[in-house]
Order: sequence, then C-alpha cells, then structure tokens
Amino acid sequence: MHVTSPRDEIDDWLGGEVDPLYPPPGALDRIRNRSRRRKTRQAVVAAAGCAVVLGAAVSVPQLVSTGRRAGSANPAAAAGSTPASVQSGSGQPASSSESPATNSSSPQPPNHSFLSTTTSGFGVPAHFRPTSVTFVGVGGGNVVGAVIGQAGPPCATSVCTSLAGTSDYGSTWYGVSAPTAPSPDGGAGVSQLRFANLRNGWAFGPALYETSGGGWPWYQESTGGQRVIDVEAAAGGPALGLFGTCTGSGSAYAAVCTSFSLNTSVAGSRTWTPVTVPPGTMTTGHAASAALVVTGTTGYLLTPTGAVLTGPVSGGAWRKVSQAPCSPGPAQPSGLPSQALLATSPQQLMVACAVGSTGGPSATGPVGQTRLYTSTNGSSWQLAGAVTHPSAATSLASGSAGQVVLATTAGIYQSADGGKTWSQAKLGSAGPAGGFSYIGMTNASDGVAVPTNASLGVVYVSTDGGLRWRPRPIVS
Repeated sequence: MHVTSPRDEIDDWLGGEVDPLYPPPGALDRIRNRSRRRKTRQAVVAAAGCAVVLGAAVSVPQLVSTGRRAGSANPAAAAGSTPASVQSGSGQPASSSESPATNSSSPQPPNHSFLSTTTSGFGVPAHFRPTSVTFVGVGGGNVVGAVIGQAGPPCATSVCTSLAGTSDYGSTWYGVSAPTAPSPDGGAGVSQLRFANLRNGWAFGPALYETSGGGWPWYQESTGGQRVIDVEAAAGGPALGLFGTCTGSGSAYAAVCTSFSLNTSVAGSRTWTPVTVPPGTMTTGHAASAALVVTGTTGYLLTPTGAVLTGPVSGGAWRKVSQAPCSPGPAQPSGLPSQALLATSPQQLMVACAVGSTGGPSATGPVGQTRLYTSTNGSSWQLAGAVTHPSAATSLASGSAGQVVLATTAGIYQSADGGKTWSQAKLGSAGPAGGFSYIGMTNASDGVAVPTNASLGVVYVSTDGGLRWRPRPIVS
C-alpha cells in the first residue's frame, strides 16, 4: 500500500523556485578596492621590516667567531655581519646552513661580501693591519683594490685574517670575505694578496687559497709541501706561482729557501702545473730568494742563481735570456729579494741592485746605494742611474709613463726619467717609522705603498706619479 505524506505550506515554499538576491549597485567594486588597500598596507609593513634587518647588518661591523680549523672558508672576516655556520671539506666548496628564521617573511641578511666597483655594503674590522695590496682594472681607466691583513687587536677569533676593498683608491673601504687562515707561521697562514680581476684572486704566503667568486668561496690549494713566495697574474688570465722549499719558522716563512719551482694555473682553477725551466737555475746550496713579474702575457723570473728567465704566463718551456747584473740574495720578511729587485713597465724591464753595505762582500759603491739597470727584453742590461739612501731598498715599481719608484726602510724615492735622476718623495709628515715593505704603480699617476709597520692601519697613495704620498686609513 502506497501512502503519500501530506505537504504543508513550508514544504511548498522550500520546493518552489528561488530567485537570488543581488547586492546593491557598486557593492562589489567597493569590496575589491578595500582588498587591494589591505594588501598594499601589508607589503609596506613587510618592506619596512626588511630595511631594519639589512640596516642593522651594515651599521654594526664586527668580526665574528667562526670556531673552524684553518683551511675552511671564512665568510665573516671583514664582512661586518654574523655568518652562518660553515664547514668545508677537502677540495670542496664550503656550504652554509642558516639558522631557522623566527619569521618566515623576514629575509636573512647575506653572509658573504665581495669585491665591487661600488661597495659590498659591509664594514671593515676595527684596527685593520694591512700586509699586502692589489689593484685590478675594471674598464674606463677605473680600478678596484683590495688589502689583506689582520683584524684587531682585539680580535673576536683565533683566526683574524681579513680583507678590505676600495673602489676609489683608498678614500673609502668596505669588507670582503677572507679565507679562514692564520697569519704566517712557518708553513701555514697567509699574508699576501693578488687578484687578476674582480672574481679571480689568491691569498698566499706561505699557504695558498683561491677564490673565483670575488671573495667567496675560498679554497685551500695543495702546493706539494712548498711555500708560496709570490703569485702574479695576467689581467683576467692565467697566473704564475713562485713556490719555494724553505725552513724558516714563525713569520719568516720565506727565510732559508734553497730551491724554487715555477708553476702556472688558469684563473678559476685550483690546479697548478709546473713550468719547464733551464736546469740548474732554481736551486742553491744556501739561503736565497727569487723574483717574479708579469707584463701582458709574458713573465720574467729572476732566479736564485741570478739567471733571467722568460716565457708565457700560460706555461710551456721557459728560456734563459741573460744573467742579471746582481743576484737576489736572501729573502726579506715579505719574501722579496734583499739585494736585487725586479720590476717591469710597458717600456722596459728593470733590476735594482743594492750595493755598499747592503750588497754583500763583493759589492762596491757608497753605503746604501741602489743602482738601476734597464732592459727592453731582459737579454742585455744598461745602467740607468743610482740613488743613495741611508737605508735598505725593499720594493721597486714603474708607472706606465716611465716613472720609477723605490721603497726603502726610510722612505720613498722617485725618478721621472727612467731612473737617471732621483728625488726623495714627500710623505706629508715624517713618514712611517720603518719605511715601506711594498710599492706599486697602477698607471702613470696612481701608486700605492704598504708601510712596514702594519699596526698603523694605513696604506699610502700617490696621485701624481709618485712625487707625493699620503696615508689612507683602512676604516669603514
């Protein structure tokens, strides 16, 4: 039996057709406008949070403890911000693991800083003590420079090696990430710096580290047990490395070197290939030194026996072209020779020979005299002139217009005519005690010199071809 349920009025109403009610005209447009304004306010608040985080990272420069062994990459030194925890395997890039963010919408500040044509945005550690400087061209006649040295004292870590960069020839400085390596101590640590361009660089003396990222990451390279005395690079191209077998201890890493090898490496590579040189030119039975320079794609080497070798920076077989007017003698603390300084310019090759009391028992001439010899290709030498100074010569350089500058333990001397006549350069005040350990010219007018006393925290610069020099403090 089929029974039908009775329907009341409500059932009839629910079962009927329904006509939807539409909002008043313009209501949907008002809702959309309110939603867009709310999203805009949220974006502004988030951007303000970003500015606060990044501003704090830049305005509070510091050197942060890493707690890592030498040989791992160091993103903190001279970076001015706290880095992430970093661990580096042998021959592998360091990897960072950041702490979890408390607010996923707040970006983390960068952990590494790099060479730049403007600034890295990071500060330089306090009490920076420079030991080496390098400049590279970036086009249009502009250059970017970098110094390596030690932060502090005090320093927040046991490894205080730091880098600083400049894009205005030392008027201002910014932090650059440095390799985690101590100061020189026997066969460990670094004290010297060379860059081929904004990306490819080497920290060395006596160990060897390489970066192809302009400051991060750094890799420690194998040198076969030898100590790295010098690295010179062609602009943007391959590099030459002068390695030595030495037994000097402490900071005198280049002392008591009895044999040397010449090696080449492609920029961005961590492999060094031995260069073939004439036999009997790289080994002595006593403590000696050697000197290396590069001009264009050609290199010149003053060997410990006094032979002058030349060949391509890219390697191949090198040949002997002459015997230098003097032998290099024992090494200075910087690794440079003490009795023969080698330099080059677009016009000529130069050797500065110490004579008198600084030149050994066979030398002749006034006390503290340095004689400059020049050559077009290293095959023959002519005496250009001499400069007398009551000190020891430490470094030699030449500008692109033929100026020659000589750093000594008492000051700087300059020649505007290729070494024929000399005058003592003006240093503003009395100049730094102990003189200078290094001098270089980047073009016809601009030069840079590193004081022997690194604790002064300055480099000296010249903008008039080496006639006048003034200190530039390495501070943020």
